[in-house]
Amino acid sequence: MQLRLITPAELEQAALLAHSIFRKAGDTSMKELFPLIFSPGYTHSYAAVAEDGNIAAFMGLVPSTIRTGEALLNVFSIGAVCTDPAYRGQGLAGQLLQLCQTHAANAGASLIFVSGDRSLYTRAGCVPFGGTQFAELNASSAHALAAAAGEEWTLRPMQPGDFFAVNRLLNEREAGQVYSPGELALLLGAEAYAGVLGLSQRTLVAVRDGSIEGFAAMAVPAADVPAPSPATAVEWAGQPQAVAALLAKAALCGGVGTLQVPVPWQERSLLALLRDAGASLSAGANSGTVCIADREALLRQTEVCRKRSLDLSSVDDKELISLLFDPASPLRTSDSLEESEAIPLPYMSGLHFI
Repeated sequence: MQLRLITPAELEQAALLAHSIFRKAGDTSMKELFPLIFSPGYTHSYAAVAEDGNIAAFMGLVPSTIRTGEALLNVFSIGAVCTDPAYRGQGLAGQLLQLCQTHAANAGASLIFVSGDRSLYTRAGCVPFGGTQFAELNASSAHALAAAAGEEWTLRPMQPGDFFAVNRLLNEREAGQVYSPGELALLLGAEAYAGVLGLSQRTLVAVRDGSIEGFAAMAVPAADVPAPSPATAVEWAGQPQAVAALLAKAALCGGVGTLQVPVPWQERSLLALLRDAGASLSAGANSGTVCIADREALLRQTEVCRKRSLDLSSVDDKELISLLFDPASPLRTSDSLEESEAIPLPYMSGLHFI
């Protein structure tokens, strides 16, 4: 058994293995849902390859950059983790995870985000992180939100000519994945998170005086098809009132019922609009788990976000993640970070879901 970087020629076989584990007949393929993992190119993913050349286990590893305030975080995300049933029980996934962690550290990444929270990851140091308010819009609160947002915008489906304007809005957020227009087009077309939920993706923009001031992508039920999951807002950007108008419109569409909106803690203006409209809110962590790839890289990449020098030498990795990214961290004291100094992160189950 070889455990190594997968070659581009082996990605097709890895995608078929992942599809056999995670998808069912008639579903969109894993290759189509996750082009950042399975498209040919310079790959960062790892596989366990049996002596006959078959992929016994696979772990997708995808690099990206997150902008938060004035800082840029170089990170990796792990997903599409699977093992052929014939090779289970050999600890292959754990060994692949170690290789991925080493790869990320050698590449200069600060963090590794994982879409899961099972013991495979928690044993390797992955922990919950950040803070999110989970809002739920029903018909009543959606009508109230629409009224509060006003009627200043024309709300319409996103068109190909909107990509530069939408990408600008996404890259202007306080915290978010850094997209190029081409990558944005690829991910909007892949509809990864909507596909995982068994829903269809709908993208809308809010236009005023010829300018796009809001964008939202939502995972919603397909027409006349029973919904396996609640409708969910996947990603958005722009003026809070414009985004609120888009969310309300999506929630009031026939067949949606209720719309789940996971709002990162730093988006206070949107949260206030949702709260005042009567949306139910519950607090939780961000999506998935995270571990530190390289502690020095993390401290270096977040230095511009930390408003004062701190002695973090006695803080372990779990505590450091809490102190840096959780606005309600129980570790915060008068001698540590203040609540306002928590570093915002995007909600990780968005367009860039891995």
